[in-house]
Amino acid sequence: MIRKKLLRTRIVRPVKKTSVRTKTSLRFFSKLDSRTRSKESAGHMSKPKKQSATNTGGAPQSEQLIRVRVKALEIPPIKDGIVIGRDAAIGGEAMVRTLRLMTNEKFERFILPKDDIIQDVILRAAVVRKLGKDRVLKFVMDRIKPVMTETELLMLDIDIELVIEDTV
Repeated sequence: MIRKKLLRTRIVRPVKKTSVRTKTSLRFFSKLDSRTRSKESAGHMSKPKKQSATNTGGAPQSEQLIRVRVKALEIPPIKDGIVIGRDAAIGGEAMVRTLRLMTNEKFERFILPKDDIIQDVILRAAVVRKLGKDRVLKFVMDRIKPVMTETELLMLDIDIELVIEDTV
């Protein structure tokens, strides 16, 4: 009989109210204009919103964490090359024009008309000069194409190490 009373008291106890907190880092707003900073200081962005949990479910709600990664925009947005899918959002000609406007660096465009996945491959001229056109395109077709879909744009970051030996 004593055991039953203890179980009843555990069930009858009200569930503690918990709140959902959203943690955000506002450090990335530091270089924005004064209007944004005044809103932030007025409390529009910096206060976490609290919501109480319902007593019917009994399960406490967990915290939510928002993680933001801020990186500087790299110009040009392509490091060593890009592989453009057949149905990608931007075509090869538009990408080449964009690169001409954004940088002085030379890029070479290779059109693959017979391929069903890849439309264009755009590479830095320095990479093509070091590795050769045939070698790079063979690598793209053998290694990149199997993991790519028609709608993707895949950026290539190629590490080239040349070892030059000479006898004197």
